[in-house]
Amino acid sequence: MNIFENTLVFKLGADNNFSDLKITTEIKNFIADLRGVSLEVAENIKNKFITFAGSVSAMNGSFVIVCDFSFDDDLTIVPTLQEAYDYIEMDEMARQLEL
Repeated sequence: MNIFENTLVFKLGADNNFSDLKITTEIKNFIADLRGVSLEVAENIKNKFITFAGSVSAMNGSFVIVCDFSFDDDLTIVPTLQEAYDYIEMDEMARQLEL
């Protein structure tokens, strides 16, 4: 299991859009790097993230947000990129063990 090969790290575009991301068998884990994004922007796209997280989960993948602040209790939000990778690794192990 190499999480670096099946994980895509992305930042928001100028229009705060990420709808062109595709969940595939090769790329099923996603990390949204929101470092430097304001709370207002995060709040405005929160529902899109919740929908995206549900789609990723349905495909047995993980979605983690890297951000300096928490803006939703239902989303997995961590402060560093390393913690995001660690979370995905633990999530992958739990799925393999069927926990």
